[in-house]
Amino acid sequence: MGGNSLFSRAVQFNSALQFEALPRPPVWIMRQAGRYLTEYNEVKAKHSFLEICRTPELAVQVSLQPIHYLNVDAAIIFSDILIPVVALGIEVDFNPGPIIKNPIRTGADLASLKRIGEVTTQTAFLPKAISSLKNELRSLPGDPKALLGFAGAPWTMACYIIEQKPFKHFERTQIVAREERAQLHRLLELLTSITEEYLLAQVEAGADAIQLFDTWAGNLSLADYREFALPYTQRIFATLEKRGVPTILYINGCTPLLPGMIESGAKVLSLDWRIDLEQALRLIPSEIAVQGNLDPTLLYGTPESVKQQTELMLRAVNKRPGYIANLGHGILQTTPRENALSFVKTVQAGWP
Repeated sequence: MGGNSLFSRAVQFNSALQFEALPRPPVWIMRQAGRYLTEYNEVKAKHSFLEICRTPELAVQVSLQPIHYLNVDAAIIFSDILIPVVALGIEVDFNPGPIIKNPIRTGADLASLKRIGEVTTQTAFLPKAISSLKNELRSLPGDPKALLGFAGAPWTMACYIIEQKPFKHFERTQIVAREERAQLHRLLELLTSITEEYLLAQVEAGADAIQLFDTWAGNLSLADYREFALPYTQRIFATLEKRGVPTILYINGCTPLLPGMIESGAKVLSLDWRIDLEQALRLIPSEIAVQGNLDPTLLYGTPESVKQQTELMLRAVNKRPGYIANLGHGILQTTPRENALSFVKTVQAGWP
């Protein structure tokens, strides 16, 4: 997995049933390839978002940009969580966020949904990009880098499909959950099936670990999470577990859902910035690794203030083995790039 990368050593439980104690935690940043980087904006000025996602050469180019600038310990393939819904005949555009051209509005719409083809055939560009990116990472000097693949969790993808575009609460999806429970579960089953195939293709292409983004599960109560999200997440992780692939679960607004996240089967829990890190670490079993959780807005200070805040986060971890430094959400597009670099360099300087 990523050679003997620091990331792989941080997430692997050894035969003595413990994580390896490391001189520092590995570090990467969610959305690390994106609009805060000048290099990305230069590419984006010439190509649409979907064109970048669907063109392996462009996806590799932008995936490598934060590796070259930040020297993070893991690359994540540049893509979007809604890419695989093409297998259900769902048409997606970005303006700039995701827009569903043919949203699901009624129970009849839900009932009519079916697979229209193999997701691996319709998204063959992604494994090609992962394979090429893997080769590029292997050729880099210095410590080996891990390569992460990812997908959206079924609940979060359902939110977009039903609501048409991002909303703050996705209340329509939750109304559908009450009024069309059986049909919504059918949609979630379909999304789970294509996600399993989509992620296995990423693993076969060379992804060392997989992160599942259930961004909008934080809108659910714990009881609803256990009905509409958790079983499908568990199924996906169980499929990947058979392949020995480390898995990461991220939920935005995870505090009330932490018990469910622990039950998910994820090898790593990625925590958002709202949860108290020390308290979370007391609750999360020692055999589960932890990722996160610096508030992304703290990167709007000075490089020195970013260093101070990052050191506070690392002190809260108290050198816990099985820890990966990251933000509590994706890096914001107007973040000063030098502050992202300060965050990474502070982690790479070692435990405070």
